Amino acid sequence: MNVSRWILLGIAATASLVGEFLMPHDPAHDAWWNSIPAFFAFYGFIGCLLIIVFAKSLGKLFLRKRENYYDAD
Repeated sequence: MNVSRWILLGIAATASLVGEFLMPHDPAHDAWWNSIPAFFAFYGFIGCLLIIVFAKSLGKLFLRKRENYYDAD
């Protein structure tokens, strides 16, 4: 069952990327990032990676305790 979820995720990601290439160009909403293929897919992926790295660093900074924290008595 877990493999089928990964397959569905792959199909959805591929359909999203193919759909981006098939969408007609709208010059009224033209910006520099619209000329880069799959820009929003990469932007979202990099954004998620940055959130993960930031959350892990906050966890290490504020939540992690010394190894002998409970044995300090």
